Amino acid sequence: MTASVPESNPVRLEKITRRASTSVHEIYTEEYLFNEDKVRERTCTITRRSVSEHDGSMSNLQSQELMLVTHIKPTVYIYSRDAVEERVYECIEDIRPIRNGECLWIDIIGVDKSLLASISRRFMIHPLFILDIETNEQRTKLDVFEDALFLVMKMIYPDKITQETCFEQISFYVKENILITVQEKPKDIFDKIRKKIVHNIGKTRKSKIDYLLYSLIDTIVDQYMDTLDIVNTKVEAIDHQLMKNLSRDTLETIYDLKRQMLDYRRLVSPLKEIINRLQKEEETQIIQESTVIYLKDLFDHVAQVNDTIDTYRETLSSCIDFYMMLNSNAMNEVVKTLTIISTIFIPLTFIAGVYGMNFDNMPEIHWKYGYFVVLIGMAALASVMLIFFKRKNWF
Repeated sequence: MTASVPESNPVRLEKITRRASTSVHEIYTEEYLFNEDKVRERTCTITRRSVSEHDGSMSNLQSQELMLVTHIKPTVYIYSRDAVEERVYECIEDIRPIRNGECLWIDIIGVDKSLLASISRRFMIHPLFILDIETNEQRTKLDVFEDALFLVMKMIYPDKITQETCFEQISFYVKENILITVQEKPKDIFDKIRKKIVHNIGKTRKSKIDYLLYSLIDTIVDQYMDTLDIVNTKVEAIDHQLMKNLSRDTLETIYDLKRQMLDYRRLVSPLKEIINRLQKEEETQIIQESTVIYLKDLFDHVAQVNDTIDTYRETLSSCIDFYMMLNSNAMNEVVKTLTIISTIFIPLTFIAGVYGMNFDNMPEIHWKYGYFVVLIGMAALASVMLIFFKRKNWF
């Protein structure tokens, strides 16, 4: 008797075939988007519950929760040598494919997880890059992945109200003729570049997307120099303040600036190696030879920023040493004054001690003018010692 072989389920075979044809990147993307949907659903539930409980009164924490679900609309620039399109899109899927000779710049201000998930689906961006964009504590770095470049930088600028130094992360994702930038805050320094694209000023529209990347990085580096000019003003003010008077507030200001210089150094120093890698980058063929010369100039600017930071660090260290020296000199002046006073009173104390002894055989004690003579002698002795110290320039 022959055993019959059961027929294969065609639906099941189709599912297995479709799963086998799915790439590893797509699996990661689906898992990432599924987790993001769960997080957004939980966030929306928490927000609705908080609003209903407090009848419209909102705490800071609830405001942050609402910000998580606020939809951010990216500004999209599609430009070529002859034309440019500037438009704010509601949905990433609505962005039309670029034609031959066109470049696409997606400018995003704010971190919206749903928007980043849509971008990841549309442009096949690895989920690890999306996680790096969402994490605002990333260090300055450059990652090369297949046909794309991923760059994380920090923008440094002073707050207009508190004058405190602020740090903002800016992420760049570059593929062939496509650039995606993500900023944390509305503080924007790229307006000049946008105007150049719209009004066809400069080489941006005549070049490929790598020149736009260079222009954006160069703008950030110029912002570093502007911030360091403010630091230079503060250092000069500290130098003048040290010459006038000593105060603990001055020392605290010096230490605060020195900590800032350490932060600047930590954020800016990796840029030298990154610019070097961009000049020699040949894996993705994104950086054109015509842009390399501009990257060399950018490398010089970054080196100048690093040198300026090192100079200010050394200057602040010198200010601390100078403050300690002035403080030590002031203490020495106090000790010297007290020493002179003690030296003057040593012989006076000796004379007072001698005549303070209770002996009967001391004729001066019973003399009518003995008290006055001793006082005059003590005053004359003190005067002679003061004159001597003055001639020695001891005070």
